[in-house]
Amino acid sequence: MTAKTLSVLTALLLTYCELGCAQGRPERHGVWVDGALGAGWVHMSSDTLGGRSQNGIDGIIALGWTFGSHVRAGIGWAQWTSGLGVGKRTWITSYDVLVYYYPIARRPFFLEAAVGSVDYSVVHAAGERADSVYFSGTAWGPTVAVGWDASLGSMFSVRPRLSYSYGPPRSLHSPDGTLVATGWKQHVLSLDVGFVFHPPDSR
Repeated sequence: MTAKTLSVLTALLLTYCELGCAQGRPERHGVWVDGALGAGWVHMSSDTLGGRSQNGIDGIIALGWTFGSHVRAGIGWAQWTSGLGVGKRTWITSYDVLVYYYPIARRPFFLEAAVGSVDYSVVHAAGERADSVYFSGTAWGPTVAVGWDASLGSMFSVRPRLSYSYGPPRSLHSPDGTLVATGWKQHVLSLDVGFVFHPPDSR
């Protein structure tokens, strides 16, 4: 009984100290900028096409404002591509409004929700630019993610993040307006690592 009582008292003391330390840290506040690179897996299907999957590369640029220790928000651009170099490439591009929620104040773990315009296109890349679009289509879709901010000092953090994005059904058209596919949708699962710049009190 004495050992159990001592264990409970120790746990309570550690919890009290941890809460006290958290209260002593500065509240998150200010501008942030995030650039990230990672890997993504995409599953695509349509009314006439059976499901198929592709692996690719993700790139993210985002910026916004930290409102406090629980919430930050901003806007972002994300690009998934099936590969680099010349030839036929699949691109999935999204422009999102982002909200990050930190369940425990002044702790690095966060939940993310976003919504934005999602464009799916297949292009022929010649050199470093796409000189022709085979077909494309745009819809509004959601993204959810989890991650954490690992501090590298007072103004920089490394941000691992796992996300899932959904591209709702839409029609795909060629550049001349010809209907290529209907009910086209995609699911994107990504794991990326970001490098975040922020003022000293916005970690």
